Amino acid sequence: MAQVIWNTDIDVYNPDVIPVLVAKAIAGFLPIQDLLSFGQVSRNTYRTVSDPEVWVARLRAMKVWQTAQVPRDGHGRPLTPGEIHDLENPLICVNSVVKIPKLAQFQLLKIHKSLYPYYVDLLGNKSYDQLKIFKDFTTPEDQAKILNNLIMYNKIDYIDDSREVIRDKINALFEIFENALLRELEIHFDIQDYEVTKRFVKILIDLKNQQTLIDFFLQKSIFDNEESELFNPETFDASKFFEPVGWKESHVEDGIEKIQLDDSPVSEEDREYELNEPEFKRLIADLAAIFNQQAQVIDLIFPQSVPMMYKVCEELISNQVKELLMILIDASKLKNLYLTVVPTIYQLMTEDFIALLKPNENVGESYHQLVTELFDMLYESFVVEHMREEAVFFQANSKAHILEWKEDISKREAETTQNILKHVKVETKNDFLTSFKKVFTVNTNNSSGKNSEATDEKNYSEIQAKAQILSENIKSLNKTLSPSLVLETLNEARTSLQRLYRFKSFTIAALKDEIFTSMQGIFVHVLDTIGSEHIRPGFERALQYLQTYNPASPTYTESHNESFNEPIGLFFELINMADLIIQMIDIFYKEELINRNIFKHENSIFNTSLQNKKKLEALVDKYVADGLNVGIEVLVNEIDHVYKTNSVDADYNAAPNTALSIGPTEAAKKAVKILDDNIDLLVDSADKSIVEVFQQEIAERFFQIIVKTMKNNTISVTGATNLISDLNLYYDFMVAHIKSNKRMVLPLYQSLKKVGNIYLIGGTDSKAIGKLVSDLSKFNGIFGQEEIYEFVQRRQDWPQIRKHVEKVMYGFGLGDCTIV
Repeated sequence: MAQVIWNTDIDVYNPDVIPVLVAKAIAGFLPIQDLLSFGQVSRNTYRTVSDPEVWVARLRAMKVWQTAQVPRDGHGRPLTPGEIHDLENPLICVNSVVKIPKLAQFQLLKIHKSLYPYYVDLLGNKSYDQLKIFKDFTTPEDQAKILNNLIMYNKIDYIDDSREVIRDKINALFEIFENALLRELEIHFDIQDYEVTKRFVKILIDLKNQQTLIDFFLQKSIFDNEESELFNPETFDASKFFEPVGWKESHVEDGIEKIQLDDSPVSEEDREYELNEPEFKRLIADLAAIFNQQAQVIDLIFPQSVPMMYKVCEELISNQVKELLMILIDASKLKNLYLTVVPTIYQLMTEDFIALLKPNENVGESYHQLVTELFDMLYESFVVEHMREEAVFFQANSKAHILEWKEDISKREAETTQNILKHVKVETKNDFLTSFKKVFTVNTNNSSGKNSEATDEKNYSEIQAKAQILSENIKSLNKTLSPSLVLETLNEARTSLQRLYRFKSFTIAALKDEIFTSMQGIFVHVLDTIGSEHIRPGFERALQYLQTYNPASPTYTESHNESFNEPIGLFFELINMADLIIQMIDIFYKEELINRNIFKHENSIFNTSLQNKKKLEALVDKYVADGLNVGIEVLVNEIDHVYKTNSVDADYNAAPNTALSIGPTEAAKKAVKILDDNIDLLVDSADKSIVEVFQQEIAERFFQIIVKTMKNNTISVTGATNLISDLNLYYDFMVAHIKSNKRMVLPLYQSLKKVGNIYLIGGTDSKAIGKLVSDLSKFNGIFGQEEIYEFVQRRQDWPQIRKHVEKVMYGFGLGDCTIV
C-alpha cells in the first residue's frame, strides 16, 4: 500500500498548496484506503475527495453506475443512507447501488467493506478449497456471484501488482468453475434432467459465458446426434421420393428389377417419373418433428437472453437440411423432375413445414419468420439456378413446338405439291403451248372441276400443275396461324410462371424482384416467339399468296381457279385467328401477371411486358392493314381491267338521233357486280372498324376509277343518258351497301351525278353550261374549278361551245384576246 509522507512544512490551510486540479489528478490513481488518507492532507485534497464525481467515476469503472437503480421515493424527499439496503451483502452489493451522486462515496465504501476481505484473501498462497469465497459460499450460484463481483472490484484496484495477480487468479478460478459446471451440465443433460440442467445454464449465463453454452448444446444436440437417420447421407434414400408414371408393381426377374407400367414392361431409359407426394409430406413431418423436439428442450433449459433456438435453426438449415435437399434435387435431375421439385420443396418448407412448427418461447413470436428467413438464405442459390433453368427450358420447348408447326406446314405443302406433280403428263412442245393457252382461259366459275373429265382432273400440264399447287396453298391460308399452338405455348408458359410464382413470398427482396423479372422475361419470350416465329411468317405467307392476284406484283398470275373473294375471305379468317391470339395473350397477361401483382407500376414505360404486348398488337394491326391494302388493290385493278376491256367509245359518245338502249353500260354493270361480290365480304367476319375502313377505301378508290374513266372518254349529249344511268347505278349501290360512313362516301357519288348534268345540256345553251360549271357549290366541294373544267372539256361539242362557256366562266373567251 502506498504511504503518504507527511511534510510538517505544508500549510494545509493555504489554498495555493496542492491545487484542486493537481489533487484531482492524484486522486485518480489512489486505491480507496489511500484516497481516504489523501483527503486529510489539506483543504484542497479534502475538497477533492469529497467531490461525488471521484466516487461516481469508480462506480462507473466497475460498470455498476450504468446499471444503478434510479431512486423512486414516493414521499418527495431524497433517500438517506439508511434507506439503501443490501450494500453489506457481498453477493448482491453491486446490484444494490442507487444512482444518487451524493451517496456514491457512501455506497462504494460499503461495497469495499463487503468485498475487500474476499479480494485480499486471493493474494495469499492458499489452495483453492481454502479460500474464503469457497468456505463462506457453498452453492454454485453464490460462488458465481462472488467471482463476478470480485472481477468487477478488480477494476478499481490501482495497485498494479495486486490487480494483475488477483485478476489472473480470478480468471483461473472462472475456468475451473466453468469446467465443473459444464461437467455437471452434461451429466444432467444426458439423463434428461432438464430442471437441474437449467440451473447450471443460468449460472453460466450469470458468468457471461453464453457462447460456451451455445457450443455445448450444438455439440450435444446436433453434431453428436448419430441417431437421426434423416440427416445421414449414407442411409438417406432419395429414390423413394419419385415413382414411375402409371406404376403398378415391381418385381425382380433374373436379378434385375422390373417395373410394370400399364400392363407393359418399360425400360429405365423410357420411364417417366412423378413426385411421390406422400413421401415428401412424410419428410416435411419428420423435419418438423426434429425442430419441435429441439425447441421443446431449449424452452425447458434456456431463457430468451440466450438465442439458442436461432443457433440450432441456423445450424440445422444451413448444413443438415441443405445437404438433404441437395441430394433430393440432384436425384430429381436424373428423373427429369428438377423444375418441379425445386419450387415444390420451397412451398412445402415455407408453408407445410412452417405450419407444423410449434411455438417456441426462446425465440418468441418471430419464430416462424426467423425459420423462413433462414431457409430463404439457404435456398437462394437453388432459386437462382432454377430461374435460369426454367427460362432455358421454356425457350427451348416453345422453339421446338414452333419448329414442329413449321415443319408440319412445309410437309403439308410438299405433299400437296407431290400429289399434283405426279399427275403431270409428258408433253410435246405443241401440247405445252396448248396447255399454256388453256390456263389463261380458265372459267373461274368452274373451280370445282365438276364439268371436267376425269382424265383432265388427273393429268395436268406443268403450268396447270403450278396453278393447282398455288390454288391449294391459297385454300390453306387460314391454316397459317394456329390458336391451338399459341394455347399450347401459353399453357407451358403458365406452368413455368406458376412454378416461379411459388417463390412469391421470398424474404430476400432483391431476389424476389429478380424472380418477378424472370417471370416477365418468360412472358416477353412468349410474345417474341408468337410474334416473330408464328404471326409474322404466317401473315407474310398469306400476303405472298394474296399478291398473286395483284397485277402489279411480280408473282401475279391469271391461272387461279377460284374467285378473289375466296382467298380474301380466308385472309380475314386469318385476321380473326390473329385477333383471337391477341385476346388469348391479353387474358393471359391479366391473369398470370397483373392479378399476381408482378409489376410495381403496371403502366410504367419500364414495364417490358406491356411494351412488348403493344408491339405484338401493332404488328397484327400492320398485317391487317397490309392485307386490306392488297385486297383493295387487287379489287381495284380488277375493276379497272373491266373498264379497259368492256368500254367502247359509243357508250358515252353516241351520235345524235342514234337509237340507244337506255340504262347502265355493260362495263358499269360488271364493275358493280364485282363490287357487290366483295364489298360486304368482311361483314360479320371482321371488326366493325375494319369493315368501315375496307368499304370506305373501296368506295373512294372506285370513285377515282370513275373519275378517270370519265376524263378518258368523249361524252356526247346523246350518250350522257348512259353516263347518268351509270352514275345513278353507282350511287344507288353505295346507298345500299355503305352503312356507317355515308357522310364520307355518298357526297362523292352525289357530286358525280351533278357532274353528269354538265353533259345533258345541249350545246345551244352554252350559257347554262357555263353557269353550271362556274357554281362550285353544286359539286359538294369535291371538285375544284380546274377539275370541273377538265370534265367539261370531255363534251363532244367542246370545240364549238368552248368560247361561249369560257366567256360565262371568266367574262371573256380566248377569241376576245388580241396579241399586240
